[in-house]
Amino acid sequence: MASITKIMTAMVTLDWDKDLDRKLPYSRRVAGRLPAQNYSRKDLLKAMLVNSDNAASETLAADSPGEREAFVAAMNRLAASWNLYSIRFEDPSGLGAGNVGTARDIAEMLQASASYWLIREISVQKQIEIEAKIKQRVRTVNLNNTNTPILFEFDNIVVSKTGTTSRAGYCLGLVVEQNQRQYVAVFLGHPTKIERANNVKN
Repeated sequence: MASITKIMTAMVTLDWDKDLDRKLPYSRRVAGRLPAQNYSRKDLLKAMLVNSDNAASETLAADSPGEREAFVAAMNRLAASWNLYSIRFEDPSGLGAGNVGTARDIAEMLQASASYWLIREISVQKQIEIEAKIKQRVRTVNLNNTNTPILFEFDNIVVSKTGTTSRAGYCLGLVVEQNQRQYVAVFLGHPTKIERANNVKN
C-alpha cells in the first residue's frame, strides 16, 4: 500500500496523544522535505499527510512510548482490532515492501480514518506552510499535496492519501461524501501517475 500506510500512522499518533503543539526533533532515519530542527506534532502530521514526508512519519513513531518498534506494533494491533487481517505494517512511512493489505481492508482503514477530524482537515489541503529556521532566519516552507490534481478536480473528497514505491506502483486511497453518504475508493499498483489519475476520473 506504500504511503497509504501513513493514514494508520496518523490514527495511532492521534490515539495516544492529543497534544498537537508539543515539539519533536525531526528524524534523520530517512530523507525528508524539511530542515533538521524541532517541529510541532501538528506540523509533522501536516507534512506527512499532505506531502507524504517520510521523516515526519518516523519522527512521530519514535516519539511514542516504546519508540518505533512499539509504534508499529500498535499499528498492527489497531488493524487486527478492526478484523483487517490482510493488513500488515513493517514501518510507519510505507517505504517497506511489508506494508500490505487487500483493497477491501485498506478501504475499511480509510473509512475509519474519516472519523478523525484532523485527518479530514489536513489530508485534503492542497498546500501547507510550515515555518522553519533556515540560516538563522525564520522562513516558510511550502509543501504541495501529492494528490493536488485530483483535489482540484473534485470537491467532495474528505480523506486523501497517495502512495508510490517501485514495488507497490502508484496507489491512492480516497474517502468521498455525496448525498450524506460516504464512499471509499482504493487504487493499487498503477504503473504511472497519469493512469492512476485517469482511473480516478473514470
